[in-house]
Amino acid sequence: LRARFEDDLRIFLAEKPITGVGVEVIDELRLLVAASAVTLSLGWPAYDWEQLNEVLLYPDDFDRDYEFGVDDLSGQAHPWGTVILSVPALCQSFRDPDDAYHVGFHEFAHLLDLEQTHFDGIPLGFDDTAARRWVEVREREIPRMLRGESVLDDYGAHDPVEFLAVTVEAFFEAALALRRNHGELYELLATYFQQDPAAWDDARGLTLEPIRARPPRPKGRMARRRPRSRLSS
Repeated sequence: LRARFEDDLRIFLAEKPITGVGVEVIDELRLLVAASAVTLSLGWPAYDWEQLNEVLLYPDDFDRDYEFGVDDLSGQAHPWGTVILSVPALCQSFRDPDDAYHVGFHEFAHLLDLEQTHFDGIPLGFDDTAARRWVEVREREIPRMLRGESVLDDYGAHDPVEFLAVTVEAFFEAALALRRNHGELYELLATYFQQDPAAWDDARGLTLEPIRARPPRPKGRMARRRPRSRLSS
């Protein structure tokens, strides 16, 4: 598995342009970008991320006018295949691998929902049965998110597209908690990605504390502490 991961990293870096906008793109940053994408596609041999055209790295968080230094957006996915990532947010995503927050996973997850410049919140490749089940599970999970009773970030309750991206973050970053507290959702994602990160956490000897209900985060505080992503339509 490690050899495949490293091979996929090399292919991604050889094929996908990563451009800095006011930031020097050093090798470490290139690896973090590639690892964000390749982690998602590791269970799919020869997956080429054909829907991705370019990754832009920004030196800070940004606003909807692409001005830097505003704690509003940490990433953005465009339907024409451009992904924008804030470098500080990307680096922070890798510092804590178990907090269910990862801007790289989040933005690349949006591209797994992209079909002919359209996002609909259902993973590409789901058949009709899986798609219906996904929608049913989503409708059950959103009220829990809004009550603060979920492993999932409540930003995912914003719309179906963000729900998918947030669940992908949790699947790879809080796999044990997602499996225990949202078993059907975990099963759907494990089948889709052909990966079982909770089993990897089991092998690492990780333990899981009981989930505690938490009030929804105030919008402003969430934006400063964990900047949101945005889809460009």
